[in-house]
Amino acid sequence: MTHSDASHAGTPLQRTCPNCGATFTCWNSPSCWCAGRTLPESVKSWLADRYATCVCPACLDRLIAEDAAGMQKEQDG
Repeated sequence: MTHSDASHAGTPLQRTCPNCGATFTCWNSPSCWCAGRTLPESVKSWLADRYATCVCPACLDRLIAEDAAGMQKEQDG
């Protein structure tokens, strides 16, 4: 994920997942939970085409798993 807002770097932020609506914490830094995920280029592109902010851990993990299984995401949600 991209953490471009340096003014909040390392500060836990409560976010709402734009994909499922779940609330989650973003650390907005290289030590955030998402930094431990390996994102395939196809997942990065899919996310960038749809959302301006991070998605929750559950959605990100599901998208990574679907990509690994060769599934194509056809609709949001």
